[in-house]
Amino acid sequence: MTINHSQLLIDVQKKSNIIINNVGEIKYLKEAIESCNDLKIGYNTLRRLFGFLEKTKPTLSTLNTLSNYLEFTSYTNYLSNKLNFDEWYFQQRLLLIQQSNDLDEEAIQLINAGMLYDKNRVYVAYFISSLIQKNNLNTLNKVFEKIELGEVEFSKLLQFATIITHSFYSIREGKALIMYNDLIKHESFKNALPLIYIDYSNLKGLYFKVLKLIEKHSLVASDLFFVSLMGFYRQFYTEGICENQKVKRPIGFHSYNIVLQGRFYGYKIMSVKTIDSVLKKELFKEFTINKTSWFALEVLPALLIKEQYKILTELSDKFYEQIFDSDKWSDETMSSIYLIALANISWYNNEISIAKINLELVVLEKVELSYYDYVSLFYYQTKIKITHSENDLLANTNSFLVLEKLVVKTGFTKFLEVSKKYILN
Repeated sequence: MTINHSQLLIDVQKKSNIIINNVGEIKYLKEAIESCNDLKIGYNTLRRLFGFLEKTKPTLSTLNTLSNYLEFTSYTNYLSNKLNFDEWYFQQRLLLIQQSNDLDEEAIQLINAGMLYDKNRVYVAYFISSLIQKNNLNTLNKVFEKIELGEVEFSKLLQFATIITHSFYSIREGKALIMYNDLIKHESFKNALPLIYIDYSNLKGLYFKVLKLIEKHSLVASDLFFVSLMGFYRQFYTEGICENQKVKRPIGFHSYNIVLQGRFYGYKIMSVKTIDSVLKKELFKEFTINKTSWFALEVLPALLIKEQYKILTELSDKFYEQIFDSDKWSDETMSSIYLIALANISWYNNEISIAKINLELVVLEKVELSYYDYVSLFYYQTKIKITHSENDLLANTNSFLVLEKLVVKTGFTKFLEVSKKYILN
């Protein structure tokens, strides 16, 4: 085995946090590798690589699989960029780029290599944030003209977007909008930031202004569809008046992102006084043909704010495993919304103790920042209902006070309107 192969195995153990000291640990490493992007590797292949069977020269396919696990496109790519797997080495090179204030082709290659590895991707995000703080539009334009984000998983891209978005929030709004207006022409910037970090906390403020810039500059039908839906959401939650907000289902609807499809049905639910049999049938059909967990992300909150508990109960009965199975929750934001929905179903069915258990399982601190205040509003609204049923004046009052603060922050007065009937005097 060459030193390159040995280093590859060291880096695989480093990423997995599994140090292979005995053959029993091989199966855990195999599971870790195969949990990543549908990769496959043989148990005996790993045993040979780590010396528990007679060693043979690894095939290129095996080396590529291990390199893919390390988030490199191939073994050749790993050999060219393996030093970038060392976080301190990578950070130092980024620091040198910052000091030189120059972004040549070599620097771009370094950044794109860093985007392949989780920890270094975070450093790239902070590097970009430093450019925003310095108002260095020239370099920012070079970065987003050349940066490669197509291979980055959605959840990882959301982390990247969160860091950079909050760097915009730390500068004056006027300056931030000037920078957004200049950078939004880059598909990589638009798709990796405002279309990924969907900021309900600032839907009445800066984020909505950014959406209007997308509407101004983008010719992509799905972008404009998204902006129109978010415009409706803003008006519904802040003003409750939606007569002028009509959004048509576009041609090629089912080719759009599943969450975006769900957001459209959230709009349909919120835009009507009552859900008739036609809309209900259509909704249940969409749950059947779509990846349910993603589709439900925007549908469940819409049903909650419209207090459609019977439909929530029917959806739970029919699609429980697809929506509420904890093994399929991909992040804390989704799981929190689903648990809040379950708590409301239990509360509606007068199963108060179960409702409380559902709500206690929600860990708000782990919700993505873009959704944090939005999910918190539903959480405290649900707590108000439960404490009303228990006739717990103190807990009811305290929950309403937290809800009021969230409403002041977001401008989502709709939650006060819905919650007031559950306030104990």
